[in-house]
Amino acid sequence: MFSIEIGSSFSYYKRAILMLCLSFWCAVTYAAETTLTMIIGSESPPKMFLNTEGKPDGYFAVIAAEAARRAGYKINVVAGPWTRAVQMAERGEGVVCGLSYLPEREKVFKYSLPVVVDKVLIVTMKKRNLIASSLADLKGLVVGVNRGSRYGEKFVNELPLVVIDEDSNAKSRLKKLAFGRIDAAVMPGGRPAVRLNAQLADIDMNDLSIQKTPVALDPNHFAIAHSYPDANRIIERLNNALNSMTADGSLNKILDTWGG
Repeated sequence: MFSIEIGSSFSYYKRAILMLCLSFWCAVTYAAETTLTMIIGSESPPKMFLNTEGKPDGYFAVIAAEAARRAGYKINVVAGPWTRAVQMAERGEGVVCGLSYLPEREKVFKYSLPVVVDKVLIVTMKKRNLIASSLADLKGLVVGVNRGSRYGEKFVNELPLVVIDEDSNAKSRLKKLAFGRIDAAVMPGGRPAVRLNAQLADIDMNDLSIQKTPVALDPNHFAIAHSYPDANRIIERLNNALNSMTADGSLNKILDTWGG
C-alpha cells in the first residue's frame, strides 16, 4: 500500500514536471516564431524618424528593436506619421512606441512600463522675451504642436487656452516659429531634439529661447491594443526586457548615443 502511494505520487510529479517543461517550450517557441511589429513615428528626430535611406531610425527605434529581441520575438519596425502610427496600433497592427498615458487611451491600449520620460519643452524666439512654464502662460497665443500628440492630462486640459497649430514634424514647427507664424513651439525630446531640428531647419540656436520649465515630463510607453492576440503576454515580455535593459545599463547607453 505504501509503495503504491509513492509510485502514484512519483508519476504525478513526473507528469507535472513534463507539463511545466512543455509549457515553457511552447512559450519560448511561440515567442521565437512570432514576428512583432513595432510602430514608431516618422518625423520626430532624434527620437523616431525615417533616415535618409527611408528606414526607421532614432533612439526609440533602437530601444524597441532591442526590447523585442530580448523578449524573444522577431522584429519588424515600421514608421509613419504619428497619428497614423497610433491608429495602426488601435487596429491591432502592432505595438506603438512612445505613447503617452491618457485615461481614455487605457480603454484601448495595454501599456508597458515607462520606457523613457520625455522632457517636453516650450521654445520661443529670444527677441519675444516670453516666459512660459505651461500652456496657461501662453493663453491666447498660437502654439505649434505635433499632430496627434498629447503629453498628459495637464497638457490636454490647458490646450483650449491656446490657439493650436498642428503639424507633422518638429523642423517645420521651428521654421514657422522663426517666420513668426506661431508664437511658441512645443518640442518633445528635450534639448537634443531642439538642437537637431534647429540645425535641420537652418535656424541659429542663439535666436531661440528654450523655456526653463518643461511643459511636461511625459512617460513614454510601449502600448498594444487589448484586442491584439496575447496582448498581456507581449507586454509582460517587453516589461521584462525593459527591466533587463535598465539593469545592465544598455537603455541609458542607447540614450547617451543619441545625446542623452
